[in-house]
Amino acid sequence: MGQEHWDFVNFLIIVARFVQVLGFFFAVLMLVKEFPLSYTFGVFAVNLLGFFAILVGVLMGLLSLAGVLLADVLIIALSLFLFVRALRIKRQREKFPPPPKPFTRCPVCGAYISPNSDYCVLMDSKSLLYFDCREHMEAFIENPEAYRVAKEINYDGVRKVCVRREEGWTDFRGLPLS
Repeated sequence: MGQEHWDFVNFLIIVARFVQVLGFFFAVLMLVKEFPLSYTFGVFAVNLLGFFAILVGVLMGLLSLAGVLLADVLIIALSLFLFVRALRIKRQREKFPPPPKPFTRCPVCGAYISPNSDYCVLMDSKSLLYFDCREHMEAFIENPEAYRVAKEINYDGVRKVCVRREEGWTDFRGLPLS
């Protein structure tokens, strides 16, 4: 093999190591951007285990140059696959509100909210408020102080609302009340 060939091979290995280091930073970014934790740690684990597997394989003479490059391609492909799956899940979560937790009550009437009912959800900057019907959500929006003090609700204004679960979040400004 000529010198140009070895230079190209060394360049490929350096690029692969650089991409693998980016994989670690990518996992940290996924953690900061609140991607699902299982996928975030999956990307981190794939990169960490892949790095050590390649290192041990090279040091013990078990991996050839082609084996190292193939392992790098597999690590990058698996990391990208996990990221794309996590991104789809994150977008789905951002489009629809989560179901209410057990024993969640309507701030207006105090009724328990069933995850199977036609509940409405209001998002402010800090929390989600679940209502058992649209009328209760509208009453709360029109006069939040009447319910906030009595129920110790931490409310600072409407960001988004969800009137129908199937439609997901809508911008409050575009939603006509009654």
